[in-house]
Amino acid sequence: MKNKIFIFFIAIALILSVGSVVANENIDDGLSVDDEIDEIQEVGVNNQVQEDILASDESEEDLSYSDDVDEIIGSPAYVNNGKVTNRYADGVIYEATFYDSEGYVLKDTSVFCGLDSKEFGYTGVTDSNGVAKFAIPAKIGNHKLYLISAYNIDNPVIDDVNIFKVLTGNKNIKMYYDGGNTYSVRVYGDDGKPVSAGEKVTFYLENKKYTRSTDKNGYAKFKITSKPGIYQIGALYKDYAVLNTVLVKPVLKQLTTFKNKVVKPKIKFKVKFLGKNKKNKKIKVKFNKKTYKAKTNKKGIATFKLKTPKKVGYYKVVVSYKKCKISATYAKYYA
Repeated sequence: MKNKIFIFFIAIALILSVGSVVANENIDDGLSVDDEIDEIQEVGVNNQVQEDILASDESEEDLSYSDDVDEIIGSPAYVNNGKVTNRYADGVIYEATFYDSEGYVLKDTSVFCGLDSKEFGYTGVTDSNGVAKFAIPAKIGNHKLYLISAYNIDNPVIDDVNIFKVLTGNKNIKMYYDGGNTYSVRVYGDDGKPVSAGEKVTFYLENKKYTRSTDKNGYAKFKITSKPGIYQIGALYKDYAVLNTVLVKPVLKQLTTFKNKVVKPKIKFKVKFLGKNKKNKKIKVKFNKKTYKAKTNKKGIATFKLKTPKKVGYYKVVVSYKKCKISATYAKYYA
């Protein structure tokens, strides 16, 4: 019995000795049970973060982040790609892309613009790509635009804009018929310089359209051949248009005045050609169902000898040169 009790105490002593050694090893490592738990949790969190990063890298989701932040007009990155997209006689359409402070585009957001001042009188709303458009009335010349959103109220982005006419040189025209007059415009590109040869310009006259190309100096010309009358004429280049008035005057003038008296068997009838190159113009006269022809002299005068009608009455005299016509009335009375 005594031997069993002795063996029991020896076993107890060995257990306590082993526990002391383990405890000392834990103390030497400087770790407690709580420290071990925290370490395990930290390792788990780091593993989860790495998994999330890998999942994000593999995603094709578009975050709408600006890849060209360094090229953005302002600092920090708030506005980019500012440009004039349309020009009119009294102003322009200006558009720009707006970003927040982290470089993400601002979607469906109200933004503001000031012309030559920080009085932001023009409002725009960005689309899904962060682009806003402003209709800005401005005179010809250089201007500064001040652009803000909720992210840069105290730090407006400034952009320089040159306002100029895209189509110039257009004028109202007064001309004689067949005068060879042309309606011309000079076309300017987005850089403010005349375009090169080959740019297409559309002209509108008498409800018809005609296409002409610019020359090396940026001019496009259209020759007017309309008969006498008043017309609206226009020119269109891309979205830019101008409109003018053309007055085509008759090139013929009647010099002979008919009088109510007994006349001779033949009437001497004179017409004057008012345009350029007056000599040798072929003029026609229709009178009493007959056609008479004559050429103008160096002064532009054509002379006709018209046979007097036998019957008493009113007779129409029609003078023509190509599409130009004038008319008068001759009356024969009894003696």
